[in-house]
Amino acid sequence: MRYLILLIACWSVALLRAEGPPFLYPQSDAFKQELAKVRLKGLTLTDYHIHIRGGMTLEKAVQRQEASGIRSAVLENFGREWPLSDNAKLQAFIDAHAQPLANGRRLPVGIQVNDRDWFTRLDPAQRRRLDYILADTMIMGVTAEGKPRRLWLPGVVIADPAAWMLEYLAHNLRILDEPISILANPTYLPPCIAELYDQLWTEDRMRQVIAKAVAKGIALEIQAGSAYPKPAFLKLAKSMGAKFSFGSNNFDDKPKDLARWFEASELLDLRPEDLWVIP
Repeated sequence: MRYLILLIACWSVALLRAEGPPFLYPQSDAFKQELAKVRLKGLTLTDYHIHIRGGMTLEKAVQRQEASGIRSAVLENFGREWPLSDNAKLQAFIDAHAQPLANGRRLPVGIQVNDRDWFTRLDPAQRRRLDYILADTMIMGVTAEGKPRRLWLPGVVIADPAAWMLEYLAHNLRILDEPISILANPTYLPPCIAELYDQLWTEDRMRQVIAKAVAKGIALEIQAGSAYPKPAFLKLAKSMGAKFSFGSNNFDDKPKDLARWFEASELLDLRPEDLWVIP
């Protein structure tokens, strides 16, 4: 029995070494083939949407980068009722995550902003230390309790989708007027009206969002595991000269399936000049 237990333990260690820790991308043949395709086009992929939460750490992000060649950038949410709820917490976050690595470099550090007055509350000194600022459109309006309405939560009901979409488009354009670097999960729709995507996201509305992003130099994110934006938006954005970024929007330290990244790269025939980079 002891021999059997020892044998199982040794097998488990060997398997872990072969596959790598669970926070790394699985080194399957399919994954390696997809990476080889994008590298042949000269693309360097960067995940700008790695949250330090759910067991994810700076150290794991560094190891993921070293093991895959996909660059890592880390961030956390800044705003009321979010982990970085004031400038003191933001400063501590930057101090902890902007440390030089063994090679003298460091990972890019950013924030995801959730309050629409964030730029009035952000200490200019801390803002200058950030490499990028990411926002999405997934919080709009208020609940019956007076809390910001998080559109992804169960229970969100939209009685008049056509009227709501007019407000939502204006919401998108207001956010693009903020001094952000990346618009995450563009053209997101709440689950209750997701089936109306083609009806609500008309070409004219898509063009308005894309044109403002291009004018402001804001990247449009291609997010792992998200259905948004749809191919029609991506193709239109490419034709209008938009820049793209990649993100995972993790909730824990497990890597997401990057199939969406690779599919979009092939669909758009992305080249290095199509990707947003930190100025």
